[in-house]
This record gives sequence, structure tokens and C-alpha cells, in this order.
Amino acid sequence: MQDTSHTGLDGELTYCNPRKEKEGEGILDTGNRNPYHRRPYRLLGRKIGGFHERSPAKTKRLEGHPWESVDLPFTVGGFRARAFPVDHSVPGAVAFAVENPEGLVVYTGDLRFHGRDSWRTEAFLQAMERDEVFLLIAEGTRLGQRGKARTEAQVKEALHHAIRQHPDAPIVIDFAPRNLERLESCLEAARDLGRELVVTPKDAYLLWGLSDVDPQYWEILKAIHVIREPKARMTGWEENLWSHLRPQDVTMEQVARDPGSFLLAFGFYELPRLLDLRLHRGPDPEGLYIFSNSYWADEEQILDLQVLLNWLKALNFRLLPENLAQLPRDPGAVDNPYHTSGHAPEEDLVQLVRRLRPRHLLPVHTEHPEKWRELLRGEKTCVLLEPSSRTVGG
Repeated sequence: MQDTSHTGLDGELTYCNPRKEKEGEGILDTGNRNPYHRRPYRLLGRKIGGFHERSPAKTKRLEGHPWESVDLPFTVGGFRARAFPVDHSVPGAVAFAVENPEGLVVYTGDLRFHGRDSWRTEAFLQAMERDEVFLLIAEGTRLGQRGKARTEAQVKEALHHAIRQHPDAPIVIDFAPRNLERLESCLEAARDLGRELVVTPKDAYLLWGLSDVDPQYWEILKAIHVIREPKARMTGWEENLWSHLRPQDVTMEQVARDPGSFLLAFGFYELPRLLDLRLHRGPDPEGLYIFSNSYWADEEQILDLQVLLNWLKALNFRLLPENLAQLPRDPGAVDNPYHTSGHAPEEDLVQLVRRLRPRHLLPVHTEHPEKWRELLRGEKTCVLLEPSSRTVGG
């Protein structure tokens, strides 16, 4: 993600671009040929390939800390810890359990029970149920949202149905770039209906990197097409992608000639590519734009939704779900059969706490930490709120 983005200091997470002061100017400069420096990373229980050693630039080397694999359990700062892969919309989500004389300190990270890997979250809970949990640090993104979550299998079924109803139309599916579980659902639906899934070069590059630690992403790479556009100059990561990986490529002109043979995994920032489609194809037939993403939450993002609607009208694409086109005040309240959250709803979070029976609960990643007091009333767990708040019984 860092290679393909224009990041500053705050985005240099996997490697940094050291700055030096220009003599006599008082300006910090990276220099064109000064090497990047890898930050130290350890991958839990996985063998590592060579992707992380490849520089994203043409003229700068990538040096520094070699990445290493770490067996489980592992030690950090003198503490023995275990890590448990859990179900989430983004790959690599992990819960941690750190051993403490008072009992385990457990951090859930982001997790859910309704995705393709729900068994991972269940395995984590089963492993923890046998131990005494002193402190549970629990996410609560969807506290206040009741009822069962839609499963990824249901999302795939809805996508399949929508695509099947428009056999010859150009179809775009908009989902978060790191939601690779959704990409798998789109790939499977496309295969079933005789279409080829088309992704952006950035998507393919991310899959390439992840294939270093998980071979399933290599299998996905072999099954997809990558959109290729004429460019006067390529960046270093783009040259690496096309010259070393050599993915199956397709142009917008090819898509325009036979739109019913492709399924385009494009998002908001790929809208200009749909303009290229219409320049080659013309306004017919009507296209379908399936919004399979999380909803916007603030006024600026609602303006983005209006921009999206204007583009789709000009390009003759119909938006699904249709009620999103009414610019609802609370887009999150719109029932969208083409999306499900990466986080557990309230009922599942409560069951998680009851199964682990922690002595203390520290809420994180939530706008409603006080909800835990209501939800755990009568339980033995003590809920720890902000320092200004007193510790209260569940």
C-alpha cells in the first residue's frame, strides 16, 4: 500500500525515506539516490518471500532491517504472548493474548464471526475459554447495532443475482481496496456467469505482495485480469509489476468491445476509466454500478456520493442499491445486500465477552464505550471507562 501511494512521513510504515538537511538552505531533502531503510518487522508463523526486499523506485535501493519469521508463542519485552488469526474484512487481522501473573491480557483487534474465515474467530475463543482472562481489551465498532450481520456468502449471492440480471451490460463493483474477501466473492460470481474479473494495477500489486506469505493470493492473481493503460512514464512499482509479474492484461478498448465478458472491480477514484469506456463504446447499453463498500459517515463524504451520482448519470450507469441515490441523511441506515461489515455486531460482541469471562473489560475502537455497562449488567466483569470515570461493575 505504501509503494503505490504518495505518502509523507506519516505514511512511511514499512520503510522510511531518510531526510538530510540541504547545506545552507535549512531544507530537509530525501535525495534521489539515498536508499530507503526498511523498518524491523516480524511475521507470525509464516515464511517470507522476497517481495519486501524489492525497492519501489528505479534509482533508490531498499536497505535496512531484514524481516524475519517468528514462531508461536513469541516473547516481546519479557512477556510471553500468543497470536490468533481472526475473521475480518482485511487479511492479517490478529488477536493477541499476553501472559501476566494475574491472568491473560487479551486484545481482540478487529474481528467478526460472519465472514469466510469465521472459524478463525471461533478457534480463538475456544483457545481462550480454558484460561483466566484478567483484562480484555475489546473492539466495539458496532456497539448499538443490533441483530445478526449479513454473511459474506449472502453478499456473494446478492452480487451473483444482480450480475445475472444484466448479461450484456458493463458492470462495475465498488468495494474497499483491502477487502480481498469481497474480491474473492466477485471473482467467484464472475466465473459462474462467464465473465472475467478486471482489477487495477494497485490491486494486483497488493495481491502480489500478499502472495509472499499466503499462496491463495497467487491463485487469485492467476485468475484475474489487470487493466492496462498507455503511460508515457511508469513508476518503479509499476515497472516491477508489468516486467516481473507479467499479469494477464486487458485494455478499456477491449472491455468496450465486449462489456458482457468482464466484471470491473473499480471504485470512486476509477471513475475516469469509465469515461474511457464510454468514449470507446458510446452510452449504450446502460451500465450497472454496484456499491459494495462501507458507507460514508460525514458531510464531506456525502458530497463524494453526490459526485459519484453525477458521474453515473453522465455515463449512463445505474446505481445499486437504488435507495442510496436519494442521498439519505444516514447512509449507514440503508440496507445494502451487496455489503457486510468487517466488525461484529453488538450481540456477537456481548457473546464474546460472556464466553471469555474477563475480570476487567477495557473498551477501545468505539464511539459508545458506556454501552458496555448496560450490556453486561449482572455480569462479574468490571468495565473500565476513561480515567475521569469510575470503575463500574458490569
